[in-house]
Amino acid sequence: MTKTPHIIRTRKPYQSFLFRCIIPKDLKSVLGQNEFRVSLGNSLYSHSKIISTNLYNLCQFIFREVREGKMKNITLKDVKEILRIEVRKSLLHIHHYQYGTNVFSKDKLNESISRSMKEEERLRDKLEKDYKGTIDLIENEIDKILITQNLEPNKKNV
Repeated sequence: MTKTPHIIRTRKPYQSFLFRCIIPKDLKSVLGQNEFRVSLGNSLYSHSKIISTNLYNLCQFIFREVREGKMKNITLKDVKEILRIEVRKSLLHIHHYQYGTNVFSKDKLNESISRSMKEEERLRDKLEKDYKGTIDLIENEIDKILITQNLEPNKKNV
């Protein structure tokens, strides 16, 4: 692992990586801190290195815009939110290619479609055999999604 100052590896409770951005001295008074960290949401160093390089370039762009006065009212919270969105987009892009959903290759596209159809068929069979268990599983997944979006799951609305 080569030394990259903007990646930090954590080990508790499992290995993951953080993006570390040191705020330039001239912007410390604007943003109010020396540095900040954003989770890369990934345990693979190769993916984290790609994402952190993109985030580093984006931070440099944001810092340049702040210096030029184009982003006068930006806060550290805004910068972190921009970076988190970029992390999500990068991970989706990486997974798009890693899991073989390349729409420009007919063979890969057909493989992906057939894989999806098999998964759908498996879910249908499971639903026929264990309807109540499958519904409970789906409701739990929906509840998790609602909680991550800061919404309260309500069984009466289902």
